[in-house]
Amino acid sequence: MSSTEETLEVERARAQIVAIIEEIQRLAGGNTSEAEFFGGLLDRALAAMEAVGGLVWLLGEGGRVEPVCHSRLEYTGIGGSPEAEKAHSALVQAVFNAPSGLLIPPGAQVTGQDGNALAENPTGLLVIAAPFNRGGDRAGLIEIFHHPNQDDVQRGYLLFLEQLAGVAAGYLDRRQMVSLDQQQTALSQVERFSRAVHESLDPIATAFVLANEARRIIGCDRVSVLVKRRRTLRLEAVSGQESVERRASAVQAIESLVRVVARAGEPLWHPDPARELPPQIEEELEHYIDESHATALAIIPLEKPRPTPVVKPGGVDAVAVAKAEAAPRTVPEPIAALVAEWFSSSTFDGSKRARVDLVAEHGKVAIANALVHTSLPLYPLINLAGKSRVLTTARNLPRTVLATLAALATVVALVFVPAELRLEGKGTLEPVHRRDVFAGIDGVVEAVAEGVEHGAQVKDGQLLATLRNTDVEVAIADLLGRKASSQEQ
Repeated sequence: MSSTEETLEVERARAQIVAIIEEIQRLAGGNTSEAEFFGGLLDRALAAMEAVGGLVWLLGEGGRVEPVCHSRLEYTGIGGSPEAEKAHSALVQAVFNAPSGLLIPPGAQVTGQDGNALAENPTGLLVIAAPFNRGGDRAGLIEIFHHPNQDDVQRGYLLFLEQLAGVAAGYLDRRQMVSLDQQQTALSQVERFSRAVHESLDPIATAFVLANEARRIIGCDRVSVLVKRRRTLRLEAVSGQESVERRASAVQAIESLVRVVARAGEPLWHPDPARELPPQIEEELEHYIDESHATALAIIPLEKPRPTPVVKPGGVDAVAVAKAEAAPRTVPEPIAALVAEWFSSSTFDGSKRARVDLVAEHGKVAIANALVHTSLPLYPLINLAGKSRVLTTARNLPRTVLATLAALATVVALVFVPAELRLEGKGTLEPVHRRDVFAGIDGVVEAVAEGVEHGAQVKDGQLLATLRNTDVEVAIADLLGRKASSQEQ
């Protein structure tokens, strides 16, 4: 082969390498998972180098180096025996901690800075290893098995693999930045949610904000909030709706379901194959799903938060801490309930449950504060005064305060200051015993005895009045007439 042909061959190889690196860089710039990216990187590296096989290792939890992908390991011989696997693991650990990439011929040893042997290549192949970092810390390793070749060719393999390791490091750095950005975005959303849900002390307004803001945090399709009103849980807010139509069958169904779940005292996650529901909950759940067509839902009863022990000058009160952490003797009645629904998902992963629990924790504190605020004495009057802009303007505020204090002072005086009450009126004394007195015969009163008046005292046998009986007079006249007639005869 002439020098010109060799130059052209080198240029073609260099162009091929550049094309492969650019292709891997495009893969790294996309929204790909670690397994997808490193799998594509390994396949392209093996094809470009015409290698036997290879692995990509990443630093996992606990500081262990674990494989994220591999290819054609059955041709490498590292799984032929437990001894070979153990020797290969030691080799990976030694190369992972090396300051740069290494070429390890068959049977060669890797030595440390003190010159002592750390590991040995247990295969009959050339091991080409290139570690890569993430954020300045060692994060992974690309390991390729190749047939031994000339020294300059092997150095070319190592140089190519180190370039791929640089692309892998850039990919991990970008993923770390994206993860940090996502965490920052999530923290900002939670902060805005916390401020919004604690802004109002009105239970209905708090429930409305909780329903709409929680939907964004959880990432579900609908959130409903029920608040305890008149000793029962009532639906007060639904995300995306300005009001609640209480006569709707879906509203009545969700209220019945939540009340049954609240009496049980445990959250409900549906579907949950690991939990067998009581018949009363299962019946209400099926009825509500028929009404709402939800494929997944979570019902979280919101209990009144326990008081936090106050730190005293001498330290935390151990008794108060024990009472706060002790389990309640009875199932506490919830003050509200949070219902999250999905219409296109039927599974609950750890992130979904964590977001629902986070929203529920903030929600129960906000609603509890609002309910305590509205239960204060004279709250309706204070609330009405607070809503009146005329009474609370800067010019009228002193007068409003004075009038309120005067009204309160008047009420207090009427309740606690004793006062003498005197009433005047006319009346008649009535005897304890009353008897009606009648004359022995009928007649007309001709005269009342002197000194006899209404209400006067009298004695037995005293003359009270003189009567004239006309019947007696008629009888006497009749007798006298008969007598005169008899005498004339």
